[in-house]
Amino acid sequence: MKQPEKFYDVYVSYPPGVDRERVNACIYDNLPENEATDLVNSLVERAQVIIAENCTLDERENAHQYFSYLGLDVIIRHSMALTEEEKPDDKEALSAASNNLHQCPVCNTIIENLDDTECKVCHFHFAGTNAQTINRKRIEWQEKLAFEHKRQAEIEHMLRLEKEQEEKRLRKQIRAELEEKLQEELGHNPNMLAIKTAKRQKLIIGTLVAFGMIALIAIGYLAAKFL
Repeated sequence: MKQPEKFYDVYVSYPPGVDRERVNACIYDNLPENEATDLVNSLVERAQVIIAENCTLDERENAHQYFSYLGLDVIIRHSMALTEEEKPDDKEALSAASNNLHQCPVCNTIIENLDDTECKVCHFHFAGTNAQTINRKRIEWQEKLAFEHKRQAEIEHMLRLEKEQEEKRLRKQIRAELEEKLQEELGHNPNMLAIKTAKRQKLIIGTLVAFGMIALIAIGYLAAKFL
């Protein structure tokens, strides 16, 4: 029997002890201004803010990765929008359905197998930890995410510059090839050469006629002056 698809609700909150102004600045840098303002105002009013409902597994992972990069804690719960066949009959069962997920305290990755002793994403060991270790590992994880995001942005910038330079080189090469081809056509095409020669001859004849007329006018002027 095919298992019914699971859906999730995604919440975000400020991590404990975090510089909220720094997180807010990151939110404004990466979200449209109106969305950033709504999110920041909601976080001021409530400890946890829901940012997506009834998400698929892929949508849940994308939201988790993106909002973790912004410096927020991401909390995942099973969606309560269940079908009629899946709806529990009482509040106790409903609560159990919403709380059967656990998250890594460092990167907030969902841990559905409670027998796991290590997070498969950040490789944090769950046993023998304390709040100080968790906070240190969380800062290291957020720094890693920020570094990876910056590195990816730099790579994309370099690729864009290389593409622009390659396009310029290709345009210059094509222009040179077209000019060379045109010169070859002018030099080897008899019709083009004849047209070019005829224009040159017309220019020379016109110049000689003009000089002849000027000379005749000068001779006539001098003859009239001295006779």
